[in-house]
Amino acid sequence: MKKNSKIARSDNFSFELETRKNLGQNFLADQTILAQIIARAQTHAKTSAQVCLEIGPGSGALTRKLLEAGWTVHAVEKDQRAVQGLKNSLGVEFPDRFRVIEADILRFDASELLATLTSAPLCIGNIPYYITSDILFWFLKHDKRFSAGIFMVQKEVGDRLACPPGHKDYGRLSVRIQLACAVEQVLVAPARAFVPPPKVDSAVMELLPRTEALLSSEETEPFEKFTALLFSARRKMLRKTLQQASHELFGRGIGEEAFARFAENAQKTLSVELTQRPEELAPVVLLNLYRMLRGAL
Repeated sequence: MKKNSKIARSDNFSFELETRKNLGQNFLADQTILAQIIARAQTHAKTSAQVCLEIGPGSGALTRKLLEAGWTVHAVEKDQRAVQGLKNSLGVEFPDRFRVIEADILRFDASELLATLTSAPLCIGNIPYYITSDILFWFLKHDKRFSAGIFMVQKEVGDRLACPPGHKDYGRLSVRIQLACAVEQVLVAPARAFVPPPKVDSAVMELLPRTEALLSSEETEPFEKFTALLFSARRKMLRKTLQQASHELFGRGIGEEAFARFAENAQKTLSVELTQRPEELAPVVLLNLYRMLRGAL
């Protein structure tokens, strides 16, 4: 009888599970990479009191390693089959330090859980490629409640998260994440490290929330619209896109005289020339440019 090729098997898995493409299930199986992720998690053990929220534990490979290293794990898993498998395996082995919550992470309000913890937990997970950005923005909503985030993402996305200005991968996601967190690529995981192997390599990224918020909660939505406008025309000069932004964000245009003063101000205060392009400007500079434009109207 032919074996089901969709059933994920590995000595590191806590149970076997038939993977589903629509859930983005590619389970990390490589022993060395698992050990490296645990080592990185351990650097946050003191500030996190070895408590973590794991997103999408799947077949429990990383979950088991965390538990064996002494962590208390609160796991959020959408797939009911995986939830049952985790309860029957790790739930039995580690009844005092493991809890699995059946929920869609994007609809999960972590406030109640976080309120019960005495210190900021670590947030960790091998997250599905197709909702990576959504999960990262979910993390940003709660970032001050976590000591750090350690996430396995598609390498291309990881490159964007840590990308500096002036590079082709630098964009809205780079700006938003870097304003909220210090970002570092921990390691690259080849496709063969997963079961089943995806078509691309992955990267483990560490997000360390900044102690002081650069972007206020009131500014978040309009600033995201601002960067969306700018990076939709990333190769165009700022002069044109900023005039468009004043109309679309604030409902009114900026007159010629006011815009001339704004341009002079941007040059003197931020060293920004309006002949530059959005992709050339650092996240903080873009934020200050947004504030300056808002103040000019």
